[in-house]
Amino acid sequence: MNKRIAVLLTVFNRRETTLACLESLFSGSVPEGYSIEVYLTDDGCTDGTTDAVRERFPDVRIVAGDGSLYWNRG
Repeated sequence: MNKRIAVLLTVFNRRETTLACLESLFSGSVPEGYSIEVYLTDDGCTDGTTDAVRERFPDVRIVAGDGSLYWNRG
C-alpha cells in the first residue's frame, strides 16, 4: 500500500518564493512506497502565483481563499 505525505502551503503574493519551494520539493527524492500530495491555499494572490503554479506544477491542489485567512487559518 502506498503511503502519502501531505504538504500544506499557504501563499499570498509570493510567486517566486512559492515556485522555488515547489521546485525544491519536487526535485527531492521520496522513499519507495511513498508519494507526495501538495495542497496550496491561495488567499487572494494578485501577482500570478496561482497561474504559475498551475502551469508548472499541475498536480498541486489549489484551494482558493478570500483574503481573510492569513497564516493561522490557511
